[in-house]
Amino acid sequence: MAAHVQTASAGDSPLLEVADVTVDFQGLRAIAGVSLSLAAGNILGLIGPNGAGKTTAFNVITGVYAPSEGSVRFAGHEIGGVRPHAICALGIARTFQNIRLFRGLSALDNVRVALQGAHRHGVLDVLRPPRWRTLEDEAAREAKGLLDELGLGGFAHIRADALPYGEQRRLEIARALATRPRLLLLDEPAAGMNPAEKQALRDLIGRLRRARGLSIVLIDHDVSFVMNLSERVAVLDHGEKIADGTPEVVRRDPRVIEAYLGEDGEAAP
Repeated sequence: MAAHVQTASAGDSPLLEVADVTVDFQGLRAIAGVSLSLAAGNILGLIGPNGAGKTTAFNVITGVYAPSEGSVRFAGHEIGGVRPHAICALGIARTFQNIRLFRGLSALDNVRVALQGAHRHGVLDVLRPPRWRTLEDEAAREAKGLLDELGLGGFAHIRADALPYGEQRRLEIARALATRPRLLLLDEPAAGMNPAEKQALRDLIGRLRRARGLSIVLIDHDVSFVMNLSERVAVLDHGEKIADGTPEVVRRDPRVIEAYLGEDGEAAP
């Protein structure tokens, strides 16, 4: 069962609200009239077959694509069409299905680079060497703290491309957390992991959510992984939302069974 946390009261607006969003690419409709909402402190799972539009939805939320129609609101502000760096500054971070790291840098330096973008020091800081050294020391300590939090403290000085696959996934999460998000979008974080690694990742995500007060949107093809983490699950198929509700309700939905889960309740290959 999903771990439940206290959420905003019924009268409060959702932290994230995607309303009737459509995305067209030169006549090809990637998603059509999709609506999603996420309460502060909750986890929303987003599942569906390959090509269903899940990553397109992430790209709209993070500013990679502008919606052709519809609205995207975060913390009460319209962000549809806002540039990715500005959306990151508002408090939204993401990971990617295909891991994106500075592969020739150490784990520590990967996080430090992300922290530099988050701190946005001014030119006067650069022109004051003692102050700059202090900022560098602070960034190194904060980066090491993030690595420790993600269970990567022992890998700080290992090149990213030399890390085991599961640790690379964790490092990408550490880089996302360096931007101090309120909303974290995880795109296939458990892909390629064995059952023990998935359980450890599930525990980590739950712990980060509680410790940092994060709200999370999660894509993964491992249905059990998603169902056991999420308060709500939305299902996309051919760019349209076909179900949205608690994991228990979604798992029994005939449309979801037909389009994705099959009678055994697990995703079709």
